[in-house]
Amino acid sequence: LRVVMTTALIFAGGKSSRMGRDKAAMYGGVARLIDECSKAGISKIITLCGAEERKSAFSGEVWSDPENCTGLIEVLQWALSRIDDEVLLIPCDAFGLTAGGITAIKNMPNCVPIDEDGMRQPLHAKITNRDVLNWQADSINQVFAEFPPFHNEEFISEFNNFNSPEDLKNLRLR
Repeated sequence: LRVVMTTALIFAGGKSSRMGRDKAAMYGGVARLIDECSKAGISKIITLCGAEERKSAFSGEVWSDPENCTGLIEVLQWALSRIDDEVLLIPCDAFGLTAGGITAIKNMPNCVPIDEDGMRQPLHAKITNRDVLNWQADSINQVFAEFPPFHNEEFISEFNNFNSPEDLKNLRLR
């Protein structure tokens, strides 16, 4: 009998150029996300920090991008090749994400959450079956094209995306 474990992968390596400041440090930052994952019963949490020089900005298990990876899709493929568990993706700008939202998606098979605008948020995906990932894709959305949507009215606002200061006006923190 194999116990199914979930590993959380927190994406914190972006440049945050549209936001104008490092999203990985906003609203409690990655430390808050790690805490929420722990509250949701996830014990294996890995922060993908991007460049090696960012590694010291984070605590816990932190992986820097390998030099041969040139973009998000390649970094994701590389990270998944090193993890045997089911995987829950979390972007560092999941400012409203709580243990409740994490638990809701953690208990699902392959899926991509839908946010309040009806948009798929693949950087919040739950990965249980990697065979349906499209590694020939040109975008992260295409990688997860075969994943069904996850629509949960109670936690829908927790899966909103925040790319610019204007997006923050819709931020609802619990």
